[in-house]
Amino acid sequence: MNPDVHEPDPHALYTIREVVSLTASSERKVVFYCRKGLLDPVAEDGGEWRFDAESLARLRHIEILRQQHRMNWAAIETILRLQQQIEALRRELRCQR
Repeated sequence: MNPDVHEPDPHALYTIREVVSLTASSERKVVFYCRKGLLDPVAEDGGEWRFDAESLARLRHIEILRQQHRMNWAAIETILRLQQQIEALRRELRCQR
């Protein structure tokens, strides 16, 4: 991870410019990932997307899969979908205990 990248406030919402600053990504990539359905803004304020700390973590994860592991979009989509399913199953198990 880039040592100049800061951890976001878990309770804050961030504009796309702030996301770029916090993740060392680019606005173009963030928009592309949103259009591909890999990343979702949590809110929209005056036509401007807002992202939370979880969105930033997901963006960093996508970038790692793409850059370091050289995965294609289909593989990234599959991994993200499976991770969501695993997390849903974990939540379900916790509720059953």
